[in-house]
Amino acid sequence: MTRLTAQDFDQELLILFDAYVHGNLDRRGFLSQAQKFAKAGVTAAGLLAALSPDFAAGQQVRKDDARLKADYVTYPSPAGNGTVRGYLARPASAGSNKLPAILVVHENRGLNPHIEDIARRLALDGFMAFAPDALTPLGGYPGDEDKAREAFAKLDQGKAQQDFVAAAGWLKARPDATGKLGVVGFCYGGGIVHILATRLPDLNAGVAFYGNTPAPEEAVKVKAPLLINQADVDERINAAWPAYEAALKAAGVKYTAYRYPGTQHGFNNDTTPRYDAPAAKLAWERTVAFFKTNLQGGAVAGAAAPRALRIRGTLESVSDTSATMKTRRGEMLTLVLPANIAVTEAYTVELGEIKAGSYIGVGAMPMADGSQRAVGVTVFPENMRGTSEGHFPYDYAPESTMTNATVADVVAAAEGRKLRVRYKDGEKTIVIPAGTPIVSYRPGDRSLLVPGAQVAANVSEMDGKPTAARITAGRSGVAPN
Repeated sequence: MTRLTAQDFDQELLILFDAYVHGNLDRRGFLSQAQKFAKAGVTAAGLLAALSPDFAAGQQVRKDDARLKADYVTYPSPAGNGTVRGYLARPASAGSNKLPAILVVHENRGLNPHIEDIARRLALDGFMAFAPDALTPLGGYPGDEDKAREAFAKLDQGKAQQDFVAAAGWLKARPDATGKLGVVGFCYGGGIVHILATRLPDLNAGVAFYGNTPAPEEAVKVKAPLLINQADVDERINAAWPAYEAALKAAGVKYTAYRYPGTQHGFNNDTTPRYDAPAAKLAWERTVAFFKTNLQGGAVAGAAAPRALRIRGTLESVSDTSATMKTRRGEMLTLVLPANIAVTEAYTVELGEIKAGSYIGVGAMPMADGSQRAVGVTVFPENMRGTSEGHFPYDYAPESTMTNATVADVVAAAEGRKLRVRYKDGEKTIVIPAGTPIVSYRPGDRSLLVPGAQVAANVSEMDGKPTAARITAGRSGVAPN
């Protein structure tokens, strides 16, 4: 059967359908206004059915494809909805080898079969792809697009965004990931790509298909290179683009934007008539090439991403030019030590050093009441105020978090101290039990780098080798947090 395309429908009807898909028009309103386009015995309901997704027609990679290893998994999102379900796909031939990872963000209907298929396509191109389901707290994708859309309107969007931030941290930190992370999203997901680009300074690449953009003033926070794929007939999205593009340029962000002539919003979704095969093919080829350049180029298995990663562990051996570290995950990593390496000393401070106005970093475990129970605290010196501000996953233990923030107030508690801390996106209550390790930083030297020293190394790839630009180490068993 010949598939219908956008050219088979009146443009005004396509605009009505777009309004319906995005919740600006309910089903009854669509059917009422679409009636005037019903011809030759085709009802308004028939037009809606013709425009709606046909997942079987759009499937490119079967769920049981032997070339893939795919399954549903869950990950922790302590600042979001607690635990979120998603679909993880890897090439079967990769075994347990480390792969660059791509977070796949769905449209406003949750993790439907089309998005799962997108994840499988990326896996066949050599990536580990993970597609979370933002509808998890409402029972997950219900198997019906209308019900999914209705459920989506009930989501707490603040928590949903935190779920995607947590997904990025969880995916990047997996032991079978290289540490390089990209994100791709469609419509709602394209907007999430832009949001994550402003919130994840260590994101390596972002690809947005026809997504809403943040306020122009947010552009200065974007550090990752971006690829923007836009539909031509998409005023709802495109109207805000010129101002945001100007802000990206002013901020020096590396980006490329394409607008595909004659295409409708959703042109990459091959389950509906709005699909434009030539444009989708070109956009996807550009997307895969962009990810290969930014995620696969120069990757060092088990080492680091182009930007510095903070890797914690214990030094096993040290020479003038290198050091071997056993990481918290149990991996052995040999680091190049440049002659001019910066060394910082972590030293113990007392709980009383933490006062209102202190800028601190807290590694913690989330508690049932929403507070964080500290397992380690860093009191940053004043010249490090603002370092990695925010709340994000931490590699101490499953579900652990790191909060870098300013102390708003301190009160005594039965088990130590209770703090309220504030960061740019919110605030947290931190409980610091008596005996929690508390350290601060001061200038150090290479005499700190001895076997047995617990360290945190800022590692990046140089000349194909993991290289430590800075190492923080403590004396006599003191460990940096």
